[in-house]
Amino acid sequence: MRWIIVVGIIVIGSNTLAADAPSTADELVPEALAATRFKLEECVAIALTNHPGLSEASALIDESRGQVVQSRLYPNPRIDSGNPQTLGPRGTSVYSIGLTQEIVRGGKRKFDQAAAQEASRQTEWDSVRRRFEILTTVRQEFFSTLAAQRRKTLRRKQQQLAQRSEAISENLLKGGQASGADLLSLRVERRRADAALQRAESELAGNRRQLAATLGVSELKIEAVEGNLKVAVPEFDDDQILFQVLQASPVVQIANLDVNRTIYLLRRAEVEPIPNVTIQGGTQYSDASNNFQALVGVYVNVPLWNKNQGNIDSANAAVRRSVATRQVVQQSLTKNIVAAVTRFHAAEKTVATYEEGIIPDATESLTIVQEGYAGGQFDLERLVQTQKSFLEANLEYVSALEDRLLSAAEIAGLLQLEQFP
Repeated sequence: MRWIIVVGIIVIGSNTLAADAPSTADELVPEALAATRFKLEECVAIALTNHPGLSEASALIDESRGQVVQSRLYPNPRIDSGNPQTLGPRGTSVYSIGLTQEIVRGGKRKFDQAAAQEASRQTEWDSVRRRFEILTTVRQEFFSTLAAQRRKTLRRKQQQLAQRSEAISENLLKGGQASGADLLSLRVERRRADAALQRAESELAGNRRQLAATLGVSELKIEAVEGNLKVAVPEFDDDQILFQVLQASPVVQIANLDVNRTIYLLRRAEVEPIPNVTIQGGTQYSDASNNFQALVGVYVNVPLWNKNQGNIDSANAAVRRSVATRQVVQQSLTKNIVAAVTRFHAAEKTVATYEEGIIPDATESLTIVQEGYAGGQFDLERLVQTQKSFLEANLEYVSALEDRLLSAAEIAGLLQLEQFP
């Protein structure tokens, strides 16, 4: 008779908790969120407006464009006397003045301009790279924060479950209807639930601060993010992803342009020995003869010893280096794409496994054990373990949903998708 009374009292509390338990992770109702809430599109807008990396990229573009303008400018002429002024007694002084202009030969200016233009285009592609890296980071941190909110809610449910079970056991112990061992067991579970909730709260706070920093507004107070971990993502074509990324990726474009730039610099180094010609024209006045005479001069450096050999060798090496770097970039990018696609498909399969089997089974198991416990078929330890298993399954489901979105966001960034999800 004593055992029946214990069962009846504890079952009332357990059934009450079971009514609050969700069947899936996304059906968990998060705690009331006050203050500021942010959706993904709002976070993206803030980042694109405030992130210092984009301001830096814009400044680099302007800087490189200035170098392009400078490369087009011809050398300035120089006012030159040609010879020192001769100042002597009256009637013996000689004065001269002229204009000197360097004539650039060998196509040097053409190669300078071409190299500067390629460098400028590199900064433009680097701006694109930065933009999508920021978009990817914002998207990933947003979904990580959203998942952390779900985990906190689950941990709070777990804590509430443990607290109520402990309270019921205490009341039963006072009435002589439960053992001290049962109470200690439930107290241990409650304290573990407390610790898990504290850890979840700390992780969520860190996610929020990290998201604010990524948005470029570290002082932004993010109280919550709004979204759905089960949101649909684009349908990625595995056969086309690698081709599209290797063709359009900013890092590949930057590497291609660097190859072009170093080739132009090599050509520039090769024509450096072709001497420029400096032409001078002017006039000279002599006190002695009281007349003017024209001055004409032509100056050319003779490339006798210095034929720019060292710079040509260095430029050749730079071309080889840039070609090798492009191959390294393509190889690294291929690995990243394959890894992201693999993680995405693995996460999708895991999500499907939880949705189609684990979560329904865990929910049904909890219902069966609760009903069986009420009828005296299962003991307290079995009930607590089943409740714990149900919550852990939901936590793992949340992690699988998070992994799916993080890998999908990485693929979207590599594909330069403006809209995601």
